[in-house]
Amino acid sequence: MKALLLCAGFGTRMYPLTQDRAKPLLPVAGKPILEHLVDQLVATGSVDEILVVTNARFHSQFVAWGKAWGKRHVDVLNDGAMSNETRLGAVGDLAWAVQECGLSEPMLVGAGDNLFHDTLAAFVRDYRANPRNLVLRYREPDPDKLKRTGVAEIDDNARLLRLAEKPTHPASEWACPALYILDNDALSQLEPYLSDKPSADAIGNFIAWLASRVPVFTHEMQGSRLDVGEPEGYASAESWIENGV
Repeated sequence: MKALLLCAGFGTRMYPLTQDRAKPLLPVAGKPILEHLVDQLVATGSVDEILVVTNARFHSQFVAWGKAWGKRHVDVLNDGAMSNETRLGAVGDLAWAVQECGLSEPMLVGAGDNLFHDTLAAFVRDYRANPRNLVLRYREPDPDKLKRTGVAEIDDNARLLRLAEKPTHPASEWACPALYILDNDALSQLEPYLSDKPSADAIGNFIAWLASRVPVFTHEMQGSRLDVGEPEGYASAESWIENGV
């Protein structure tokens, strides 16, 4: 299985930390945020190729990281954007990478600024046992945190009914970070989605749109997750890695 990691944002909410360094490459507990994620992906034993989509401004930093990491080859894709104003957005980057690389097989798609504990192996095993479009979910009782992530509504069979990105009034406690396994039919819907909703660039918006057209199911996360999208998340990241809290 290929893993495609979306790392082409400019991290404006993390300034000044990210003015000269890509957010996924900020260090946590001795290595970049992104490296924690790719190490876990490799440890699943199912991910045989890693693609990282970045922008023109930080492309060389990711290339240098990939060479230094060295556990296996990493393809670093440059989407050409030089500023936050010219970015393609997460869905645009995913669609561009699928087209650029001719991707036509099930693929794990994730954001490069999430940290996980004891999560990815079970997620991949679930997909292997029952291949289908699969979205990670976990129970989040804090309404303020729910307002900063995707929130799912599911049926009794764990099928995704609705997904709202950063809702003002969360409809459930099921939080959905940007970690999905999508089949070829789902990936083929990227261009129709962008034609229908060209300004909705958050990846969760695409998943919500997709779930209204084809079956999308959810996997309940057994571990824990930390979003490093804002300064407070990054400030607590090292303690979280060491203690799992």
